[in-house]
Amino acid sequence: MSIIGIYQHEDLFQNLSAQERFQVEWIPSLKDTEMIRAVDLLIADISLDEESEYGGTHFRMLQEAIESKVIFLKESFSFDEMKQLMKAGAYDCLEAVETADVPERLLPVLIKAEADLKRERRQKQRDSAYMLRSIRECLAYDLLYGNSKNAKEIWERSKLAELSLIPNTVLLLSIDHFSWLVENKGELWKNALRAEVLQAIRETHLHYESLKVLVTEEKYAILLALPVQVDEAKYKALSIEYAEKIRAEINRRTDYTVTIGIGNYFEDARNLHLSYQESKQAQAYRLFSTENSIIHIEDLDYFETAEYYDYKMQIQSITEKFSLGDLDGVRQQWEEVYCSIASHVHIKPEEFRLQVLDLLFSLSKSAIQNGASPKNMMPLQIKHAKELHELETLAEIDACVKTIITEYSEQVNEGHNEQSLKSVKGILQFIEDHYHEEIGLETVAAQVELSPNYVSAIFKQTTGSSFSYYLTERRMKKAKLLLEDLNMTIYEIAESVGYSSSQYFSRVFKNHVDMTPTAYRNSVLSTKY
Repeated sequence: MSIIGIYQHEDLFQNLSAQERFQVEWIPSLKDTEMIRAVDLLIADISLDEESEYGGTHFRMLQEAIESKVIFLKESFSFDEMKQLMKAGAYDCLEAVETADVPERLLPVLIKAEADLKRERRQKQRDSAYMLRSIRECLAYDLLYGNSKNAKEIWERSKLAELSLIPNTVLLLSIDHFSWLVENKGELWKNALRAEVLQAIRETHLHYESLKVLVTEEKYAILLALPVQVDEAKYKALSIEYAEKIRAEINRRTDYTVTIGIGNYFEDARNLHLSYQESKQAQAYRLFSTENSIIHIEDLDYFETAEYYDYKMQIQSITEKFSLGDLDGVRQQWEEVYCSIASHVHIKPEEFRLQVLDLLFSLSKSAIQNGASPKNMMPLQIKHAKELHELETLAEIDACVKTIITEYSEQVNEGHNEQSLKSVKGILQFIEDHYHEEIGLETVAAQVELSPNYVSAIFKQTTGSSFSYYLTERRMKKAKLLLEDLNMTIYEIAESVGYSSSQYFSRVFKNHVDMTPTAYRNSVLSTKY
């Protein structure tokens, strides 16, 4: 209900007081600015005002009552006077309003003025909310990205943002399977999904404040202002408690699950960007977890160089087995990698993703070299690279890699003559079994009962390299592994890979690797240990 103030019109005051629609207050003096400001609408009869000219009492009053709407009453207004009043901000000017005129002339004006007031209030509330949200979001982004280096400035901006405590811990919330949920959907769908999750976050009631901002299309950063604790370990417990309540609320109110990474507590807000980086690192370990997980940075099992090197060698071995057509060996080798990482994680998620992408590209190259059509392989490679980038769990990557192995094998079988492929597979297997012996093209041709020239042609067509180059390359790969064993001499290694002369072996090795066997051994051992 609007409050209407009446100045110098007692009959009008009595009449409007009888209207149930309004609350009416008598304004005895225009000097009572506090009372004027308390009303929503002021009706001022200036017929008896001795200072009715522009700059007189009613104009000074209008300036005092700047937050109120003012309707002026007078027996008659000159054009210039009405013009000046409206210019000064009057809502309306009515002439000769008698008590009997209220229902016919004044009441519609009051109803319209009341509607305008309500609309203006709503707009003012929206503007205030928008301003506060903008202040909070700007502060949040500056803290997340380390743009604020002045402690006093951060404190002052926190007060403007109506925060009683400055944020000190960052949670990074990601909507699980977002890419799949919004696949083939428009921006309205994405916005609605995000809004549903954000509303659930806002409905999570705790005793301390937070700022929430969107940092990617599926991730919200939550800047948490945890209360001061005597025991520092309590900060971790409080942040996990908050994350669990958010997760529970989202699960209750929506059909979605979320993964939340949590950074450490930083007392100095200028270092809050470090908590944000930690929350991103924690959330990346979603790859080795399950959906709807909460991961604190302190609970991570960190990357170890030696194990990373072992995974790299195992993944390289998968490509070698694929080039030999040993699909059972490929699947078995991948299963070993998957089980090792799933049971005991010591590799960063981003490093593992890069290794799997490298495996994809190596398998693509091997498939083309073994007869798959490049025209068919390129779209497959692009498709699977995109999938591997978006997949969120180790189990999903496992399923994707197995699909890749099957699809690539089918492409190889479709793109090459079956008999030729069988012959080349036999040659590759013979090389694998006898590369440490003195073998040549004639020896291999006799094994598959084909002429040396034909063997040379189909080998080159299928693998993309000559027989001699492939044999040398295979020997060099084995030599690299043996050079890691400090108990073997260069001469012993040369014999183990089919060379009777260590000098000749060293020359061939340097041509292929661009360094001597001894130099390679030193470089690998210094990296590994």
